[in-house]
Amino acid sequence: MIVLDKVHNFYCSKPWRTLSFNLKVKRGGKCERCKTVFDDFKFLIGHHTVELTEDNVDDVNISLNELLIEVICQDCHNKEHRRFGHSHNVYVIYGSPLSGKTTMAMDLMRYGDLVLDMDELWSAISFQPKYIKPKNLRFNVFQLKDNLMDQIKTRYGEWYDAYIIGGYPDKYERERLAESLGAQLIYCEATKDECINRFKISGKPTAWLNYIEQWWEEYT
Repeated sequence: MIVLDKVHNFYCSKPWRTLSFNLKVKRGGKCERCKTVFDDFKFLIGHHTVELTEDNVDDVNISLNELLIEVICQDCHNKEHRRFGHSHNVYVIYGSPLSGKTTMAMDLMRYGDLVLDMDELWSAISFQPKYIKPKNLRFNVFQLKDNLMDQIKTRYGEWYDAYIIGGYPDKYERERLAESLGAQLIYCEATKDECINRFKISGKPTAWLNYIEQWWEEYT
C-alpha cells in the first residue's frame, strides 16, 4: 500500500484540522487575501506562509504556528498552488457522516485535482439535497461513478491528484477499492460523539442522525 508522505500525513492529522478550523472561526470566516466572507467554513483553507517540507513539518513552531498560517478561500488557494506535470496520486477519504471528509478533501486538494463524492454526484444530476436519492436515477448515477472510477484507475486524463470521498465503513470493501485503484486510504478521524454533536448544531434533517448511527454500526 502507498505510504503518505510526512507533509500530506500532517494535513490529515487532528491537531492540524482542529487548529485550521479554530483559525477560521477566530478570523471571522474571511479570506485574508480577497476579503470575501463565507458563512460556510468549508470554503476556507488554512495555508502555511512557510511551505512545509519533510524537514520542517515536525517543528510545531512552524507547522502549528498561528502567525505562519493564513486563512484563504479556495480560489486564492488555487492561485497559490497551481501545479503542472506531476504524477497522478489517488486518495480515498472515508469516515462517518459529519466527520469532516469534504472539508479534509478541500484542505488537501489543489487546482486541477479530481474529486469524486457520491453525495455531490447525486445532487449534481438530481438537484436534490444531499442524501435525497431518487431511486429512478440510480442507474445513471452509478454509471457515471463507474466511468469516473475507470478514469482514475487507468490514470486517464490530465488531472493531477484524485480524491474519492465516501463512507466505506466495511474494511474489506475499502481496502479492495484502494488496492484496485492504487490508492492511499485516509481515515477522517472523528468520534461518534463528535459527529453527533456536529449534527445537533448543523440544522440537518433527522435522517442524518440515522446515517451516523448506521455507519458506526457497520464500521470495521
